[in-house]
Amino acid sequence: VVLNHHAPGLDLPELFNSPAMLNLYLERARSLSALSVMNPRRVNLTGGDRPEKVAVRVVSPSFFDVVATRPSLGRSFTDEDVVPDAEAPQRVAVLMHRAWVERFGEDPGVLGRTVQVDGNAVEIVGVMPRGYTFAENDAVLLLPTYLDPNGQFGTFGVRAIGRLAPGVDLEAARREFTALQAQIPDAIPDVTPQFLDQAGWSVSLERVRDTLVRDVRTALWIVLGTVGFVLLIACANVANLFLVRAEVRQHEVAVRSALGAGRRELAITFLSESVLLGLVAGVAGVVLAWWGVRALVAFGPERLPRVHEIGIDGTVLLVAAAISVAAGVAFGILPVLRYMGSSFRGVLRDGGRGATGGRSRHRARNLLVASQLSLAVVLLVGSGLMLRSFQRLRAVDPGLDPAGVLTVELSLGSGTPWEDALSFYEEALARVRALPGVRAAGATSSLPLSGTNGNGGSFHIESRPEAEDELPPVARWILVTEGHFESLEIPLVEGRPMTGGDHRTEAPVVWVNETFARTFLDGGALRERISIGDSEIQREVAGVVGDVRHLGLGEAVQPTIYLPLVREEYREMSAMTLVVDVAAGEPSALVAGIRDVVGRIDADVPLTTARTMDDVMARSLAQMSFTLTLLGIAAAVALLLGAVGIYGVIAYVVSQRTREIGVRMALGAEAGEVARMVVRQGMAVAVVGVVAGLVGALALAGLMDSLLFEVSARDPLTFGSVPVALLVVAGLASWLPARRAARVDPVRALTAD
Repeated sequence: VVLNHHAPGLDLPELFNSPAMLNLYLERARSLSALSVMNPRRVNLTGGDRPEKVAVRVVSPSFFDVVATRPSLGRSFTDEDVVPDAEAPQRVAVLMHRAWVERFGEDPGVLGRTVQVDGNAVEIVGVMPRGYTFAENDAVLLLPTYLDPNGQFGTFGVRAIGRLAPGVDLEAARREFTALQAQIPDAIPDVTPQFLDQAGWSVSLERVRDTLVRDVRTALWIVLGTVGFVLLIACANVANLFLVRAEVRQHEVAVRSALGAGRRELAITFLSESVLLGLVAGVAGVVLAWWGVRALVAFGPERLPRVHEIGIDGTVLLVAAAISVAAGVAFGILPVLRYMGSSFRGVLRDGGRGATGGRSRHRARNLLVASQLSLAVVLLVGSGLMLRSFQRLRAVDPGLDPAGVLTVELSLGSGTPWEDALSFYEEALARVRALPGVRAAGATSSLPLSGTNGNGGSFHIESRPEAEDELPPVARWILVTEGHFESLEIPLVEGRPMTGGDHRTEAPVVWVNETFARTFLDGGALRERISIGDSEIQREVAGVVGDVRHLGLGEAVQPTIYLPLVREEYREMSAMTLVVDVAAGEPSALVAGIRDVVGRIDADVPLTTARTMDDVMARSLAQMSFTLTLLGIAAAVALLLGAVGIYGVIAYVVSQRTREIGVRMALGAEAGEVARMVVRQGMAVAVVGVVAGLVGALALAGLMDSLLFEVSARDPLTFGSVPVALLVVAGLASWLPARRAARVDPVRALTAD
């Protein structure tokens, strides 16, 4: 399970854990058999051909009990491994299996070897087993961490996971942890019951697998349902074809029955044909899927959990085989039930000539076509809603201009002294600005549209002190340098721009966004003085900048404070992103020049992710774009199958009614009248299917609420345009056989038999 806290009264809907809270749980919670820190980090790994920034997981020794997995080679962590860094005689790490294979060639002698992590020698003491995937796939190492027994309540930056004790279910654990919140004032005297009440304080426990798929669960279910709808439409289409084929073969079946073939044998013949067709189609589908899945995975969003593990394996092949057989039985059983119970005597007597079968014979076919169209309406409405939502999202103003901007992540490694970090970034930016084609350059601890919004916490406004029982306001804060706002063309609404001297000034200053100024200062923020957290340093607001969407285009703008690179405790300086505005040409062409600049200053600093702001913006749209693509493909296939279905039925009816049409025309019916009669029959089926589909779409619309952006799940434009479009397609599908019916030669029709 994953532990998180919530303080909506502080405008903090979700918090991780603090050392004080974890110590409270370790001491008093009984519903967990183990509890561990598990913080993701990125560190500098040096000693190879080029310095790298790699993902690691910083964990407690109890982590291996939580995940119930031990290293397959070597040992796990002990309490001696997690003493405070200043006292640690040696650092240790456990290597992930994939990294062991790729970096050390599965050498069992890797134990005892050292690697350089953020400039410190780290000994490898273990290797995790093959197939262990609890940590993200890109993790290279597990590192031990120290949990301060005297840690503070307010530092909620620690992620924690636990394992339920034997015999304890999730609800029981939730009840215990909820009850423990009332004991916080007793265990942590600095926290009062009034504070907890005003903050709306609560704790939540979720299963790890639920947290992994939380953001995509609804989308995955909708995609799965969409696939099921397409399968049903295809089965209905093929079942219709089998009904037609069975009707055409009535004379053959009657003759076989008269010669001694039993109904069971005849039924097995029909079902064998349909199942064989299903299996052949299944094989063809697997071949197409092998190519299609690879393309979709490459296109898939990074936030889709374990997306790169998606592929065709034995389980998928078994499911595909089962579905192929089941589909074959499904669309083969209908003609068996429809015709195997009827008498063949009349068929043999009449020779099967010219029979149309009457209304009852067409009812099953019309019902299948109407069902196809109703399912197609549901899929088209779903894809239409996603398209409308995507258009709205694309129209959102991000608050910056991404054109021609290159972003490059740098990491100095944790523990770099503030003065050294500041000097490095000042020199690096000066050299980058001197590169040919660079118009402006800056750096930030939180790249806009990347899904991260810096750190957050309480602050105080000098001119607006809080009452004694009032909670302080909270906001996000981000570190930036001179040139950051100019590189992204973030407008300066009022005040002055940031300069290089602001990082070292004795008169500290900050910048705030418009939302901050509007929310807390009634729009008048200039020269107001702000202190952050418990700091006594008063920082004057030197400027107000435009709102920027940091968490993504679909997320609300939050009150934000922008700080120059000041104060040693802002450890985020160890990892910053350069933002470079390129005057002309492809921004990515500048990566080599920036790598050379960084390498000349410090060869051990890795240049990691390099991408344009256009790419960053595209990634922020990736999940919706991916879902839209899948729904769009399914809707297009559904529309095509629906059109083919209605065309097939009407064309067959016309072929069966050729003699009747010939009689009508011989008695004076006009070609246009005959065509309209055929189109009317097709459109009657289409209208029934469309109406049923609209009812179904309205009933299912609520499932899409969480996927939509500024679009109602019952959007009138979508629900109005889809039926019109589908009826137009149905009309065209009906008109083609109607035109053929209108060209029937009465003489040939009457003499054909």
